[in-house]
Amino acid sequence: MVIAVVVAYFAFLVVVGLLARRRVKGSTDEFFVAGRSLGTFANSWAFLASLASGGSVLATVGTALALGFPYGACLLAGAPVGFTVASILVARPLRRLGRYTVPDFFRWRYRSRLISWLLPILIVVASSAYIVAQMKGASLVASSVLGIDYKWGLWGAGIVFILYVSIGGFLSVTWNDIFQGILMFSAIVGFSIAVLSAMDGYGASYEAMHDGFPQLGEFAALPMASYIGGFLTWAVAISVLPHVIMRVYSARSARSARVSLNNAMLIYAVMMLLSALVLVPGAAALLEDIDLSNPDALFFALSEAVLNPLMQGVVAAAVLAAIMSTTAGLLMACNSAIAHDLYGTLIRPQASEREVLRVASIATWVVGLGCTAIAMNPPEMLIVLYTAAVGLLAASCFAPMVLGIWWSRTTTAGAAAGMLGGALAFGIAFVGFDMPTSSEILVGLPLSFVLTIGVSLTTREVEGAREEEPAVAA
Repeated sequence: MVIAVVVAYFAFLVVVGLLARRRVKGSTDEFFVAGRSLGTFANSWAFLASLASGGSVLATVGTALALGFPYGACLLAGAPVGFTVASILVARPLRRLGRYTVPDFFRWRYRSRLISWLLPILIVVASSAYIVAQMKGASLVASSVLGIDYKWGLWGAGIVFILYVSIGGFLSVTWNDIFQGILMFSAIVGFSIAVLSAMDGYGASYEAMHDGFPQLGEFAALPMASYIGGFLTWAVAISVLPHVIMRVYSARSARSARVSLNNAMLIYAVMMLLSALVLVPGAAALLEDIDLSNPDALFFALSEAVLNPLMQGVVAAAVLAAIMSTTAGLLMACNSAIAHDLYGTLIRPQASEREVLRVASIATWVVGLGCTAIAMNPPEMLIVLYTAAVGLLAASCFAPMVLGIWWSRTTTAGAAAGMLGGALAFGIAFVGFDMPTSSEILVGLPLSFVLTIGVSLTTREVEGAREEEPAVAA
């Protein structure tokens, strides 16, 4: 029964992709931003699906028990703050510019060939790391719920992801995201109700959780820098995440983009509160012999303990929805960075729309298959890996983007210095030093701000660097 539900779900996604292909045809506007026609209701659920990844749905239970509530709470609290920051600081001006991608804004604002090359490369690197984390989640569904070998499940899910993105583009991703967002929310609510019903009283289960995991509510599990860094990463990253910003561009209007972000923030907050306050104590009280060596598998262990096979299939499909929606958005970010920002803009500006779309389709397969191959040796914890991936983008891009929108004195040299300095500082801290989990952004982001502001104050903007000022008035 569980396998039948998941197979039917996969088939549905591919059919939607085929239907979207008929509308996309040879239009880059339809392929990259769904024709800029999405209303508030549709985009609210699509925004939710883009952000609610496999980590936020699948890994919350295990991460809380393994690393404690404070770390998970910092990550979860950072995301709604990030939605608010993006809504206030970037949604309206970016939507009014009428571009496709984050590099479009940087190219328009700064007119720098260095930035035009560097940013798409950063997006592909960070998005690929994020995709690898999502692919691990898909393989966990296959092995833990469906009883399929890890490798077969990984490649099967990877092919489905790639297929419906490559054939239908952002329109296919959006249509699927609306359904997947609603499915995710409904499944988490239903799962939480089932867990509450199975508990021998919420108070007793909460006490059992603290008895079994006395470190759960303490800050001693990780250094303080991890909590601050985890919160800060998500508080600023949403403003620069390419698969989220593409939804700003796809909105029908600037106001619709801003309202959609706010709606998604509220829905996401409800989902995460249910996961933290119901599913985590439920797992501690209802599961025996909890193995924290593989914390990401605890979510499905809990579903097996309280749900019938049909509902287990629905919950598995909801986890796949979270994984697929984020992965599809990230694949779109990669194929748009490669096809639109690099090939169509820098390498071959005279390329036709159909040629750019062919390159985008090829890029989707290359990136998707490459990430699937890397995921054969999976990372230990989903949340830690994809937080590092988005932290790289936040450390390098947030300061140049926000200052570029709101501070007219920001210069091209300042933006380039901030982007390079933030990226290098984050990368060196992540690879070269044994820093606390998620704390690298505490080095990269401040340095990016200092360099952007400092270099901007000591340099002058090149004449004609911008065509017009972004519209930021209310």
